[in-house]
Amino acid sequence: MRIKRPALVALATALCAWGLALPGAAPAEAARLGVDVSRFNGAIDWERAAGAGVRFAFVAASRGMGEGCAVVPKSCGADPSFDANYAGARAAGVVVGPYHRAFVAGGSESELIADARAEADTFIASVGTLRKKDLSPALDVETPFDVAGPDALKRWLRVWVKRVRKRLGRRPLIYTNTTSWSATGDTREFANRGHRLWVANWGVSAPSVPAGNWGGRGWSVWQYTSSGRIAGINGRVDLNRMRVRYSKLRG
Repeated sequence: MRIKRPALVALATALCAWGLALPGAAPAEAARLGVDVSRFNGAIDWERAAGAGVRFAFVAASRGMGEGCAVVPKSCGADPSFDANYAGARAAGVVVGPYHRAFVAGGSESELIADARAEADTFIASVGTLRKKDLSPALDVETPFDVAGPDALKRWLRVWVKRVRKRLGRRPLIYTNTTSWSATGDTREFANRGHRLWVANWGVSAPSVPAGNWGGRGWSVWQYTSSGRIAGINGRVDLNRMRVRYSKLRG
């Protein structure tokens, strides 16, 4: 029996999510599977993960500092597993990009700017430099936000992405979901400025995309589950699909 291409793609994705591979799957199909990991995933065997079909990974370089980091406050700042994960993934042939989990805070204008700069500097120091084939850095924008209103939140985001782009030479991606992004007033500003979208929406056949389908551009990476299983990674792990070429995420 000949399997039609849509069914083949679905089967390839499902098998990859369980750490299996589909013989004869097209390279473009295999390249769609990625993970995002942090210190909370423990030690990772990247060779096994790559063998299970993982082709790209976003690796946590840092988490927000100060009063805004109310979630797991003892695990803020630079991620101690970043260097090992970055080196291990690259050695295994996995395409890597760093990300920062933001904890937005600031009452006054000066406090807001200082907080954004401090988080950007923590991230930059942890990453160091990006290599040519690395994916662009990503900013994880999700609740809670310890600021008053969408204008303050947008101001914080502008400061962070501008500082990181200037220091690392890449335009950051934005990781978010429709609920969190609504706190910005569902702004299209960052989409219109060329920031690619990494959207989170679990357990659905297609993701909900904020900001008017991200300014009409749609999503570039989709985190479709937080309960994936991949050989080489203990416990559950976030799984992602990529909709664009790697070159589109290196701008």
